[in-house]
Amino acid sequence: MLKLKYLFENFQLAKCCLQHWDHDEDTVDEMLRRFRISSNAVYPFKQEGRLCFLRLAPAEEKSVEEVIGEVEVILWLRSQGFPAMEPVPMKNGKYVDIIESQWGRYIASCFYGVPGVSLEKCDADMQVIAGYGECLGKLHRALKSCPLARRRNNHLALLETIRFYLETYSAPVYIFNELEAICNQLAMLPITDNNYGLVHYDFEPDNVFFDAESNRFSVIDFDDMIQCWYMLDVVRALDALVDITDEAHLVDAETAFLTGYRSASTLTEEDEQTLPLMRRLVRIHEYGGLLRCLSDNIEAEPDWLIKLRKKLTDRVRSYESRVAADRNSALSRGGAHESIL
Repeated sequence: MLKLKYLFENFQLAKCCLQHWDHDEDTVDEMLRRFRISSNAVYPFKQEGRLCFLRLAPAEEKSVEEVIGEVEVILWLRSQGFPAMEPVPMKNGKYVDIIESQWGRYIASCFYGVPGVSLEKCDADMQVIAGYGECLGKLHRALKSCPLARRRNNHLALLETIRFYLETYSAPVYIFNELEAICNQLAMLPITDNNYGLVHYDFEPDNVFFDAESNRFSVIDFDDMIQCWYMLDVVRALDALVDITDEAHLVDAETAFLTGYRSASTLTEEDEQTLPLMRRLVRIHEYGGLLRCLSDNIEAEPDWLIKLRKKLTDRVRSYESRVAADRNSALSRGGAHESIL
């Protein structure tokens, strides 16, 4: 997530940046109001009636090289037949550029909308969930041969980013202990062409679309891609199943997802054994990112931001409580560190 100060809509900025793309001027005001902001500010618009999404990120939050690299991977995936979102070129032919504005420097990119609806909004029965897993398996199978993979950061860079967040925003000592335990256990994992490579890292229901008419899945938002164990994607998708199925059917949903994944990619018993560790990595990274996000002090915060700050702060405190409780439990047993997360 972007820092809190960047979560405010800026329609004038969006209109300024839209001048670099062909767009339907008569629908701009109506479409921009459907914006959303999280790790990017995303403003919808239309180009000759076709839905597009302008994506903006402050230059201090991301590097233009990373965004260019993301688009290159997407174009490569599309050339291999994988249904990734389609980049929209600017008037100058570029897919990504830095735009100077009175509000600062922004990295701008744009993508066409994909068919169907996101899984979080569709009726995700077990067949759809199995297809969700198969889609991830197909993505990993394709990425294993991607010649651009090594241009992305790897898990070691991710761990250093987490450590920087913890140090910068004064995390408790026991969180540093958790990070060290994760680092030590990751260092013991094998790295092979079959279990490690480029991963999406945000393969959750809001980024996967299903078109019931064509029975086809499409995937968006590749900007978090890193080199890591493929199980990092699997555990994030499994944990997100709670958002698209009820608790009574959660075990069946997990089975359906993993069955779908196995139909398209390898999944060994050893891979599955790493899922708890991958979950711990995801959660401590999310925790560090929340510390960074919450570090902004904004005068006269609107009600929606006050509520959001409280929600995010509660998540931070909940994570700290769980790690502390797990640490105390491990100490009382006198055994190795085992996270309950």
